Amino acid sequence: MRTRFIAGFAIALGLFSSSASAEVWQKSQIEDLIQAAEAAPLEGLPVIEDALAPVLMFEGQADIDPRYSTAADVASTSLFLRLAQIYATGATDPPTVDPNWRIPRPADPEADALLAAISAGERPSTLLNALLPSSSAYQALRAELARLRTAPQDSDNDANISHVLANLERWRWLPRNFPARRIEVLLAQYELEYFDGVTTAPTHFDVIVGAPRTPSPVFEAAIESVTLNPYWDPPASIVTRELAPRFARDPGAATREGFEVLDGAGQALDVTSVHWRTRPFPYHLRQLPGPQNALGRLRFDLPNAYAVYLHDTPSQSLFERTTRAFSHGCIRVRTPMALAAALLGDPWDATALQNVINTGVTQTIPLSAPTPVYVLYLTVVMNDNGTLRYVDDINHRDAAIARVLTPASEAVAEIADRQPGCMRE
Repeated sequence: MRTRFIAGFAIALGLFSSSASAEVWQKSQIEDLIQAAEAAPLEGLPVIEDALAPVLMFEGQADIDPRYSTAADVASTSLFLRLAQIYATGATDPPTVDPNWRIPRPADPEADALLAAISAGERPSTLLNALLPSSSAYQALRAELARLRTAPQDSDNDANISHVLANLERWRWLPRNFPARRIEVLLAQYELEYFDGVTTAPTHFDVIVGAPRTPSPVFEAAIESVTLNPYWDPPASIVTRELAPRFARDPGAATREGFEVLDGAGQALDVTSVHWRTRPFPYHLRQLPGPQNALGRLRFDLPNAYAVYLHDTPSQSLFERTTRAFSHGCIRVRTPMALAAALLGDPWDATALQNVINTGVTQTIPLSAPTPVYVLYLTVVMNDNGTLRYVDDINHRDAAIARVLTPASEAVAEIADRQPGCMRE
């Protein structure tokens, strides 16, 4: 009865069709593939039951009836390519489970090259493992997941498993190789790390990030220049919702706070004559350089689709707080002069930069080469000494990812409410 069922299932799938195209799998390779598929939970992934079941059925029958060899080959190829896709790019779709994640997933694996390696006798598990992130952070998370799953179960343990699952998946979404010289903004821990490309350990800077209602997006860009004494051109959303209503009530506040209003020809208007309640707002509002400027005295220019910058801030006292999610989405940097000097290099040390700032003149200084920036949301991170640290899931993003990766019977958290989109400064 079981043999007839398997044969019927194979025929229904077209696996005995003479036109079926399959690689020739050795028995040892199929057994290795089965072990790899069953070990997927070690990577924080569910077992792909629908693709594994045909392999298990046909692999045993192939020893009895040679017709099942073709069926086993096709089923093995299907399972192998499914696993390869997941290992290389993640098991979930970032925009679906985390709408604020805007970094493109890695490229799809080269199916032809992988199957050619199978034909040449390579172990499937070796090929699959090579598609996973090789970073020490990913390996540490993997080890942490194994530890948590063998520890006594309690609510804290379950919550930590949820966080680790989400972060393992995020690492699978990320590029496999980061440039040696780069900046990583770690939103959930309010920290910027600058890797100079020479030393191993990064330089750390405190940052202020997007507030819960206006979270900073996860994206990649590159700093191309540094602007001293910048103007601030607030986006229409902030003008309409915040600034124009406030200046309508007190027009003098615009002048006191260093704002000017320009008409379509670029001519400055008397703020007392501006129709602040007109919608859409027909003027260009900008804040002049100076100590009150929302961007502070220094802005790092990194063109991106979200109008998010790294910049100084006049509100330095906010850096004394433990929780620093206050902005409209931009990243405010503590001690930005030190970061600017590191990025620009000679002759732009802190003294030279301060001398330009003291003139009050706006000046843009290009970097000798753009510096990549990765704005990331990770809630279990590796310290410089190799240990892991859990940080607050400030935007409640982990549960939605973990829920997809966890069988329903083992789900540990509900999907938290999320604010869609990103407001910008």
